[in-house]
Amino acid sequence: MALATFNGEKFLVQQMDSLLSQDYPNLEIVISDDCSSDRTWEILQHYAVNDDRIKLLPREKNLGYVHNFIRVFMACKGEFISPCDQDDIWYQNKTSRLYESIGDATLTYCNNRFINEHNKSLGKRFSDTVSMISGSDSRNLLFCATVLGHTMLFRRDLLNFNVRLDIAPYIDWILSFLAAENGSIIYLDEVLVDWRQHGDSATAHIRKKLKGSKEKALKADQEHLKACLLIPSKHHDFILVAFLAWNKWVNSYINFSMFRLVIRYGSITHRAHAARFPALKYLLGYKLKKLLRPNHY
Repeated sequence: MALATFNGEKFLVQQMDSLLSQDYPNLEIVISDDCSSDRTWEILQHYAVNDDRIKLLPREKNLGYVHNFIRVFMACKGEFISPCDQDDIWYQNKTSRLYESIGDATLTYCNNRFINEHNKSLGKRFSDTVSMISGSDSRNLLFCATVLGHTMLFRRDLLNFNVRLDIAPYIDWILSFLAAENGSIIYLDEVLVDWRQHGDSATAHIRKKLKGSKEKALKADQEHLKACLLIPSKHHDFILVAFLAWNKWVNSYINFSMFRLVIRYGSITHRAHAARFPALKYLLGYKLKKLLRPNHY
């Protein structure tokens, strides 16, 4: 397990207890704290002293969300790695079920349940918002991410490819793309983790940085597509065409390149998309949509 923490004292004890209660017998819990200023480090030290399965990396300097995860991944010694956020709750059989499901695949992942700050279910699973994907077609992951870090187990070999893991805003985007390109992904249709929804989560902080406006949210999508272009891929030519079409849509009032692409290839590129007719999103250029609905865009 690879746990990256930063100012997570509020929910960290629940997460640590859930990690230590896993029924998988061969656990290594590697933790990298990103120079927290609250009681996170104190809590982690308490657990590390009392359980030799925990390897607490020394604090050096603030690295940021993505680089902190990269650091903890590289410190893991096991054949399989599960990324851990600091504020979720893992079910006791999460690790064992993912290990049983991976088979010959490169990465496996499960479903989750949304909970609030008080551990109450919000009545929704992630699979209610997207279509979960399996297989080895990385094009499925270009426009909608379904493989979340806290739900996955991947082979450590995935870190051996000569690819920078910090080239996209979210490291799980890169890991899942790499897994599809260099093996396959398996989806285990079981809820094995509670995903806490709250304003102080690491994901929420990243989204705030990216979103001050819709343009910044689109910037994250652009960075993801650019990252996919930088990764050696059997679909490189297709990804380039998709990126160029998307870029024309973003910078146009009227341009049908992206609309035509999704009409033709949407069953691949937007396989995970929640909308029934995802091509309709691209019928109008982004600039025109912004002009027509300035308060929304």
